[in-house]
Amino acid sequence: MSSKPLANRKVAVLVESQYIPIEMNIYRDKFAEYGATVDFVSYLWKQPKLTFVGEVEEPGQTPETMEVTKDIGSVKVEDYAAVIMSANYTSVRLRQFETPEGQQISADMVRNAPAVKFFARAMRNPDIVKGVLCHGLWILTPMPELLAGRRVICHEVVLADVVNAGAIYTPSPTGVVIDGDLVTGRSYHETAAMAEAIKDRILATEERRERPRPQPDPVGTQQPGKTGKRRILVALSEWGFWGEELIGPLDEFDKAGYSVDFVTPTGKRPVAIGVSKDADFFDPALKRPVTSPEVAAKTIEIDDPNTERGKRLDNPLNLSEWFPERPYWAAPNFVRAMEVYNRQRARAEESLRKYDALLIVGGSGPIVDLANNQRLHDVILGFLRVGKLVAAECYGVACLAFARDVEDRKSIIWGKRVTGHCIEYDYKDGTGFMRGRDDPLPFNMGPPPYPLEFILRDSTGPEGQYIGNFGEETSVIVDYPFVTGRSTPDSYLTGQKVIEVLETGLRRWGW
Repeated sequence: MSSKPLANRKVAVLVESQYIPIEMNIYRDKFAEYGATVDFVSYLWKQPKLTFVGEVEEPGQTPETMEVTKDIGSVKVEDYAAVIMSANYTSVRLRQFETPEGQQISADMVRNAPAVKFFARAMRNPDIVKGVLCHGLWILTPMPELLAGRRVICHEVVLADVVNAGAIYTPSPTGVVIDGDLVTGRSYHETAAMAEAIKDRILATEERRERPRPQPDPVGTQQPGKTGKRRILVALSEWGFWGEELIGPLDEFDKAGYSVDFVTPTGKRPVAIGVSKDADFFDPALKRPVTSPEVAAKTIEIDDPNTERGKRLDNPLNLSEWFPERPYWAAPNFVRAMEVYNRQRARAEESLRKYDALLIVGGSGPIVDLANNQRLHDVILGFLRVGKLVAAECYGVACLAFARDVEDRKSIIWGKRVTGHCIEYDYKDGTGFMRGRDDPLPFNMGPPPYPLEFILRDSTGPEGQYIGNFGEETSVIVDYPFVTGRSTPDSYLTGQKVIEVLETGLRRWGW
């Protein structure tokens, strides 16, 4: 990265009296270090310049002052890569407005305060990074629709107002919370961390904006054999995936020259279940080892971040930052919160168009953090809305059973043929292993909390069918747009069938 990664960019900092001098100095120094220009901007009340007085902490202390010449009305918010609302009571002062002559004052008039409108324009532009510290979120509470559904942190003094506006208060050990293009900090003590986070979000936003958007084929118009390089999104649990269920499809995708991106629920590195790396592990349900020495070695390699293959799982996409969380039905300003959620979800879905297929890898872990993950359900629904393929293995198939549009709540596999981990293969107490997200030791989860076969039988309905193929060596079902694999021995075949669907137009296989 360049030593001046923000060269030729501008950052606006909104200020008023009672600003915190330390905060202003950090913005000046940090963004200058990054190569950016900082403009201090305010509402100048029709004056060419105003002098603002800084916060005084100690009795008898002489306050610092700063002269501001840039008025909110004379600058364009679109000229800035980031707009920052400073800490302390500056936001309260910036909510001041001139009462229209002859009119009775009302709360709605605060929405027209020049600084409120300026920051609102920035909030509505996803290409501008917004930073808000401490009490600064008061600049947004007059327009609660801009806060509804956003994950934020703030000073305790403004917490009730922020939550009542529909925001989701999110504690953070760092004191900084990032929600897409909005970066919030608890107090001025987090100024340096805020500046760093804003710098990173500016660069990420520009990278996203400059990346060419692929044009997807209309549904049903894929031309077999004329596809170019395919791109697959692979969802993995942070609580333990089964090694072969990643290795098998990944080997097939690599062989086909496909590009693969990985995503986990919170952006943590996924981990393999310990016994899936053990060629000597004797599966209690099948009464035989289920992992070959070759696959065990490959799983050990990819689970080790110090190997070249293992580095592939470093820095997966963070689902919690990518797709929004649907608000609670009892949330304040629920209608506004749902509008924000739907807008953010639709924007996130657009970024799925660059992928040709989604694969959800199985193992015990998906039961914990994938099966009932609303954000992953939205990813699945997003793939279906743009006519893309969705594949799942083993307990990953549970995600398909539970993915439902919030309007009709019918399972997306209703009327479809699917396979998945059958009851004959289910764990019993003492045999079900997973790996804790932060625990290097295997953990026995006991029997699964639900028998997947029964869930799938119910979810497919009378016109569909669960097909376990018990007694058969493999079980993979293609019922477009779904490819489902039963368990570990089906992993390579699942990858092969995904490729056949994409390259030859396969629509039905295995039933």
